Amino acid sequence: MKTIMFITGNKEKLAIANNALKGLDIKIVGQKIDCPEIQKDDNEDIAKYSAKYASEYTKNDVIKSDSGFYIEELQGFPGPYAEYVERKLDAQDIINLMNGKENRKAYYKDVLAYCKFGNEPIIFTTYTYGTISLYVDGNYGYNFDRIFICDGDTQTMANFQQEQRIKKYSNDNWIKLYEYFKKNSHH
Repeated sequence: MKTIMFITGNKEKLAIANNALKGLDIKIVGQKIDCPEIQKDDNEDIAKYSAKYASEYTKNDVIKSDSGFYIEELQGFPGPYAEYVERKLDAQDIINLMNGKENRKAYYKDVLAYCKFGNEPIIFTTYTYGTISLYVDGNYGYNFDRIFICDGDTQTMANFQQEQRIKKYSNDNWIKLYEYFKKNSHH
């Protein structure tokens, strides 16, 4: 059985990874390490850099994830800086930035970077599309969940409890990674 380190200290992310890759002859183990995060405007670059660093540091095959929240009308802000911005601005601050803006399209971009030790990282990206609401609503999830309405919904993500909310995010990146491992299992 092949073991791959998922560079995270988040037990929920680790459970999602193991669930996504079940049925393969792969064991995912969580490993929390401090990876330097380069400052780039695209979280694909950040994930690739961190995965390469973590693979060289641990001398193992690794998976690293990175997420961003992109608002079209704000030129993609906060993008890969979403976690930092979420600590500094509350949901109402983002609504205020959107005051008078007609284009309310936004999306979450989730990137998985797989780095086989000694190789360059491969990335798998997925998007969860939606719009910015007109007002803050809901009590669950993160700050941005209180203003983000997934395509096909009429309420913000924060109106759905954790199990329902998690299912709303696209998991295509995990599906792509699963298919990659299946196709390349002889390596």
